Amino acid sequence: MNTYIDITGVVLTTKRLILREWKEDDLDDFYEYASVPGVGEMAGWHFHETKEKTKEILDIFINGKKTFAIVYNNKVIGSLGIEEYN
Repeated sequence: MNTYIDITGVVLTTKRLILREWKEDDLDDFYEYASVPGVGEMAGWHFHETKEKTKEILDIFINGKKTFAIVYNNKVIGSLGIEEYN
């Protein structure tokens, strides 16, 4: 069983990147990179064929409260999920 994680309100900032919770406004950026064949496959998931699929995943990220959006130059370029496994 995974541990309870809630990143609500957490923002981590480095010189180049920001890690923050996902927002509804991130849909276009998310779809832009997630719809490129080969990108998702490198991480173990199939690229998104429709924006509706991206919206489904975005909702999971937002409601799950354990996946950061990776932001570079005010654009979401990836995600980072936090999990604990036994």
